[in-house]
Amino acid sequence: MKKLTLILLAFVLVASACKKEEEEEENKLDPTSQMRGFAINYTATWCGPCGNWGAPRIHQYAHDAPHGAVITAHASGDPMHVAHLYSSFSSARETGGGIPSFWVADSKGTSDGDMKSYIAAHGTAKAGVDMSFEKEGNKMTVKTMTKFFSPTPGEYYLSVLILENGIDGSTSAGAYKQSGVANPDTYKHDYVLRASSIDLSAHGEMIASSPSDGKTIEKTYTFTIDPSWKKVYPVAIIWRKEAGSKPEYKFVNSYKI
Repeated sequence: MKKLTLILLAFVLVASACKKEEEEEENKLDPTSQMRGFAINYTATWCGPCGNWGAPRIHQYAHDAPHGAVITAHASGDPMHVAHLYSSFSSARETGGGIPSFWVADSKGTSDGDMKSYIAAHGTAKAGVDMSFEKEGNKMTVKTMTKFFSPTPGEYYLSVLILENGIDGSTSAGAYKQSGVANPDTYKHDYVLRASSIDLSAHGEMIASSPSDGKTIEKTYTFTIDPSWKKVYPVAIIWRKEAGSKPEYKFVNSYKI
């Protein structure tokens, strides 16, 4: 009987070890060079054109890049305005003096097909990022792995941004009511920029300088989530800094789970 118990115990230990190895394998980050895309829309609740044609365009960009970083940065006078992050993005990618205003990667967006065209023209990237995240209470922990594939020399930055979807923007939403939308009774604000891994910078922190081919970098970030934010999720973006150019932070690649 004792021998049988020991055999059963050994079986349980082996099974547990196998299960743990399988879980670790499933959770292992694996960046690729596949281009994911990036777009930002400068917008505001009080801006009629932002609702009329701006909102449909940014949703189209998100449809064309389901695992890319698609962001709406809300201007002043809007309850979703995050001043330091809006300024950080717009200092590198200027609005041109009015909103809605779009950028796709490093160019001003001009049509609904910009994202699809960009991804088609840049099927692979010099670097890729993968990530996982866990949310417990008001804390979110994000783990990233960045990998370089024959990168261009220079300084590389990684930003992890927290976005929110599904914010009520209907006629009954008070200050959150979006002007100009075709569906005013049901409209929702999506891809709303909420927080950054580096408080005062939308472009994050430098993670590598002239990295070698195959170099990988792992990082962990912890965010405090405002209880009023509901459908929140992270996006990770890789940039290469070119001082004196516009935009100074060139888009490399991104990832959204």
